[in-house]
Amino acid sequence: MRLDLAAASKESQNPEIVILDFGQLACQDERPLGGMALSLNIDERASDIAREALAIFDRVATSARAELSRFKGPSAESLAPLNTLTTEKAVAKLNEIGREMLNGHQILSREPAIARVIAADESDKTTTFYISRFAPSGLLNAGVRFASYNAPVGRLASLRPGGYIDVPGGSLEVVERTVFHAEALPAGWDSRDTIFEADGQKTITVVSLLRLLSERDAPADALDEIERMLKAAEVDDNVTIGRKRGIIDKMQLRDQAVLDEYQDAIFRLSLDSQLLILGPPGTGKTTTLIRRLGQKLDPHGLSDDEQSLIDASPSSLPHAQSWIMFTPTDLLGQYLKEAFSRNNVPAPDLRIKTWIGHRKELARNHLSILRTANGGGPFILKDGAATITPDAVQSPIEWFEQFQAEQNSAFWSGLEGAAATLTSATDAEIAKLGDRLSAAVQSAQMSSAASGIYALVSLSEDVRRVLGRVRADVDSVLKTSLARAQAGARTQGQNFFEQLIAFLDTLDDQTDQADDDLDDDEEVEDEEERPTNKPAAAQRAYYAALRLQARSKARRRSTSSRSALVLGWIGDRGLTDAEASGLGERLGWQLSLNRFSAPVRQYLSKVPARYRQFRRGERGGRWYPDANPGRDLHPLEADLVILAMLRAGNALLADNRVRRNIERSAYEPLRAMYDIQRNQILVDEAPDFSPVQLACMRALAIESIGSFFACGDFNQRITDWGSRSEDSLRWVEPSLQIQRISIAYRQSRQLNDLAKALADPASGNLSDADLPEDVNNDAVPPVMASGLSEPEDVALWLSQRLSEIERSVSPRPLPSIAILVHEEAAVRPITDALNAVIEDQNLHAVACVDGKIIGRDDEIRVFDVRHIKGLEFEAVFFVGVDRLAASEPSLFERYLYVGATRAATYLGMCADDVIPPALARLSDHFGERW
Repeated sequence: MRLDLAAASKESQNPEIVILDFGQLACQDERPLGGMALSLNIDERASDIAREALAIFDRVATSARAELSRFKGPSAESLAPLNTLTTEKAVAKLNEIGREMLNGHQILSREPAIARVIAADESDKTTTFYISRFAPSGLLNAGVRFASYNAPVGRLASLRPGGYIDVPGGSLEVVERTVFHAEALPAGWDSRDTIFEADGQKTITVVSLLRLLSERDAPADALDEIERMLKAAEVDDNVTIGRKRGIIDKMQLRDQAVLDEYQDAIFRLSLDSQLLILGPPGTGKTTTLIRRLGQKLDPHGLSDDEQSLIDASPSSLPHAQSWIMFTPTDLLGQYLKEAFSRNNVPAPDLRIKTWIGHRKELARNHLSILRTANGGGPFILKDGAATITPDAVQSPIEWFEQFQAEQNSAFWSGLEGAAATLTSATDAEIAKLGDRLSAAVQSAQMSSAASGIYALVSLSEDVRRVLGRVRADVDSVLKTSLARAQAGARTQGQNFFEQLIAFLDTLDDQTDQADDDLDDDEEVEDEEERPTNKPAAAQRAYYAALRLQARSKARRRSTSSRSALVLGWIGDRGLTDAEASGLGERLGWQLSLNRFSAPVRQYLSKVPARYRQFRRGERGGRWYPDANPGRDLHPLEADLVILAMLRAGNALLADNRVRRNIERSAYEPLRAMYDIQRNQILVDEAPDFSPVQLACMRALAIESIGSFFACGDFNQRITDWGSRSEDSLRWVEPSLQIQRISIAYRQSRQLNDLAKALADPASGNLSDADLPEDVNNDAVPPVMASGLSEPEDVALWLSQRLSEIERSVSPRPLPSIAILVHEEAAVRPITDALNAVIEDQNLHAVACVDGKIIGRDDEIRVFDVRHIKGLEFEAVFFVGVDRLAASEPSLFERYLYVGATRAATYLGMCADDVIPPALARLSDHFGERW
């Protein structure tokens, strides 16, 4: 289909403008393009579009501000008559609509449009679209044909001339595209670095539309020869062929209002997709991720199927709040939070998290893996715990799968053993119940875990009734023994209970529970709460000692646990042999019945206990050193336990019968899953996380939607435990779609060439970054120096390079600059030394200790290299590269790659002594100065 641009131009000069309500197409006043010769040159065409666009900007912004001044929002009174069963959801929906309308008007008042597109249908009839980040239907009087970028038709803004989208009844092909960067100035609306593209024409960039119009409108005959020459120079400076490389002047993610066609196609994929974007640095992976979330939170960007999934979601939060994004560092989280804010997505700390922080929250507050003041789980999380081997770090998938298989086997075999104990009981009622439970367990092992748990839940009421009788018998024996001990002591003028409390006080300085004692904890009734006062604690300790006495007699076992110490102190003031024998039998029944009294809780909540058993059994093997770990738990161990619990819960929730009965008390532990799961899970810098960690994140996505979106680059992995291959990520989610983007927008040609050379060929993950078309990507080569051993020497070298940058960007101010050092201890010394030198240049450096964002945009920031994943700057200096090579030999080349790819145009590296070999081999890429 050949299209005539002149006809499109004529139509646009006097547009009859209507609102396009989000995704709906308005093809009013459409005219054929055919036949007319192209008569307008490219400058004239740009001027016509500029005049039209700036007028529309003003009208839309004025209308939006008027709507804001009148805006009160929808109210619950509009829901009459109210249904008390649905009022809460209806009011929440109204509030969401109100926020959406308010945000929409605010967006349009600040940025009326992001693109203008002329598109032709299959009959060569054209429609002119103005695309905005948001297009509420309340602006009908603004006289603009608008579409939301999030709506399906908004994809037109991402397509270059010749691209097309399918619409009902045919297709639309882009004939001409203009991309705006609107801003309000005292002189009126303008658009900076506006890009014009038309079929068969060269791309041009206009620095300022206001300048363009003033230059075009100036009467040529009123200018003398010198003025005309100056005016021509201004025009040449304002209008350039091709796209213009931007300069990063702030420490923030670039605001890319319009994605390229590849990014756009990815972010529009269905809500229930499981996606991974892979690409070199600067390809817009994170931007695509942010824009996807924004689109999936916008009701007008969702399809009917997506909205149905949301309506049926069991999430405990409204959809707009039901998401979490994981990042490797707090600094990157703050960086992303600001980017979300610019894209009008509220992103509080509750929704942008590091896995380190969220892991602890899950393990401590939700899954009862970690100890708390009120009891909690069995473990104490310690970052430096020496509880695992390097094999566990390097092979997390094998480690997890072995644990998962063994703990699952332990659960069902434990039920088998418990059923056998009950079947052989001398109590007829218990034996009969044991037969029923045994049959259910045998059947469960031939079907799914969910089916088995469901069958056991159906028997749990009978189990609890019999358990109550057995528990009463046990309590009677224990209370009788304690009363007898107290009475015997009183005959001798003593108080047994006070003596017991005093003895327990002597044990307080000892380990509260040695690892050898942990088996005993399992046999305490699940319902028993940790005592909060000394008398209650003494009673609990006495009963625990008597249970140990009874079990030891029944099983002929000994132990050196805390309970054993108490039992030794009690001496002959405990059970008689006959009592111990009878109690041992009943305790066996009680323990076995306990396993069946709450099947869901046993299946989920006892995973930490089963991990403890697994760890003990594997001590000295492939995964664990031959040392007693006690209660210490390494963070990577916590990941294993969390994943096992989440997958167990999701396996149950996958069963329709379980979901139908989810409100029953028996499924209460499973309902708690909805409190920690979200409609959408997003992950930035995914390779920095282990496959087990990523699988935990995937398991936090509500299964009925399964929305999981991650992005990253294997070459940028800077953790020993991070994911190393696509296969490891497919283990996380077998249905994972892997999408690649390769157009790098950040770096100059020289730095892109260096990045390709730095990529690790041994990993098989070569950098395949391509530079964008129509952009002058040439800049300056990176620079390198050695022998700068003192901070003062480094500071002098840096100041010289800073002066060169400042001269090259003049008259603009100094752009965004970062200085990376090899360790946290070097941040302040380098900052202080640099400030002493650059003070005369009226520049200032700020120490970003522990990777925190400090200071203003005009300050030079100094970071430990470990904190800068995902950030970008116009200029980056990497100091002490040889020291980093010595301290991090296994990760040095990755740190080098990550640090070097933070820079867009200027990159400098220096060494205290000599340049490391990994960098020296690339000396041809470097110069000495700019």
